Amino acid sequence: MRKDDLTVDEATVIAQHARDGVLELDDPEVRKVVEQANRVLVRAQMWGEERSPRLRRRRRFIAIGALLLVLVWVAGLLVPLAVRFG
Repeated sequence: MRKDDLTVDEATVIAQHARDGVLELDDPEVRKVVEQANRVLVRAQMWGEERSPRLRRRRRFIAIGALLLVLVWVAGLLVPLAVRFG
């Protein structure tokens, strides 16, 4: 984790304060921090709270496997049609 990154707990508190209207979002610096907090929360929801290369590699492998499965399925539908009508 980089030094300037927020933790998930910090991001949660900042996002909650922004939702509650406690923070002044007209200030560009405050808005930047709130946007960073939202990005941290989205990343944590997507990849998990821990930043682990092993976990990220595993999820990438699963996503690529699912994509290959869909591509093979589509090819299985389209290739016979192309052979029959081509």
